[in-house]
Amino acid sequence: MHKKGWLLLALVLQAGLGLSWFFDWPLHLQQSQVQDGPYVFFEHGQTINALWVCDGEKQQLQQAKSTLLAPRCGYAKPLQIRDRAEPLPMVKFSAPKLAALSDIHGQFHLLQALLQQHGIIDAQQHWLFGDGHLVIAGDVMDRGPAVTEILWFLYQLEQQAREAGGQLHLLLGNHETMVLRGDLRYLNDKYQQVEQVLGTSYQQLYSADSVLGDWLRSRPVLVQVNDSLFVHAGLHPDYLALGLSMTEVNEHYRASLGLDKAAVKQQPVLEFLYGSLGPIWYRGYFRGKGAVSQEELGQLLQQLHARRVIVGHTSMDAIYSHQGGQVISLDSNIKKGESGELLLWQLPGMTQGQFMRGTLNGDRLPITTYVAPASD
Repeated sequence: MHKKGWLLLALVLQAGLGLSWFFDWPLHLQQSQVQDGPYVFFEHGQTINALWVCDGEKQQLQQAKSTLLAPRCGYAKPLQIRDRAEPLPMVKFSAPKLAALSDIHGQFHLLQALLQQHGIIDAQQHWLFGDGHLVIAGDVMDRGPAVTEILWFLYQLEQQAREAGGQLHLLLGNHETMVLRGDLRYLNDKYQQVEQVLGTSYQQLYSADSVLGDWLRSRPVLVQVNDSLFVHAGLHPDYLALGLSMTEVNEHYRASLGLDKAAVKQQPVLEFLYGSLGPIWYRGYFRGKGAVSQEELGQLLQQLHARRVIVGHTSMDAIYSHQGGQVISLDSNIKKGESGELLLWQLPGMTQGQFMRGTLNGDRLPITTYVAPASD
């Protein structure tokens, strides 16, 4: 063993930490660099309990909910904690201008850059989109290292949008539902370290008693803005057999969040909603099980009184049009942390009624029809 290693071992034993700590010391070094939080929980009355991991150490604060929560580490802005979230009664909206993206997966820097480049937020990350609507079509969670920051940012941006006459729609994707039921296969290593420092599971950090967990449980899976349906993965024609309104579908998801697979399979409606043909998993517009023709999709949209469906979930290198313009795919591979695009409609300078894709350098480009590589 290197001389420094023996010295460290001697210090560890002298401190009474034991051999297990010594052999795990690379993990302890990693933890000492972790900055995350806050995780805020509703307490009895008007009190909140906030937790952070700062330089790998747990920090905690209790205070009145009405008091501005000052940042310590992790998310860098003061927070005004709102009352428990109520599901929005509406599922259909009219918007004079629109922006949308999906599958951010913890890549906060790309989200900020795209929104700033196209005038959705200003340099201080405040809402700049007036009465416009911004849709995040699921999968904020998992994979990347800045999930907490994104969620608090959207939590604040939603309030700012409402005050300006606009709207932010955060839809649930398959990864949000996975985290809420404790399926953490895609969790970033950072959050595994957070679990260890805080002494609790990541799932519990988003329990129904947490501010962000409560807020996520109020989010829809389906919304319609103007003549466009937004959903994380897609709608298969069998969706109509459920005989449920969009509001009822959202309520089924809301009531079932956190249930394990066995409990889901006991209820036929939930088995479909969480299955491969369901709205948060379906890939049949592009490939795989349940592929539909352009005609079948047209009939589905006609019955749903929509002109197109806009989805994420299936990663591509840009935003594309599919199925004769009846599908727009949003997942531009932001999850890799290198690039991404933003769907835009009716922004100043754009042709009336035209959808365009906004790039990281501020360009606004036509949406082209996807052509699969020969190897697909």
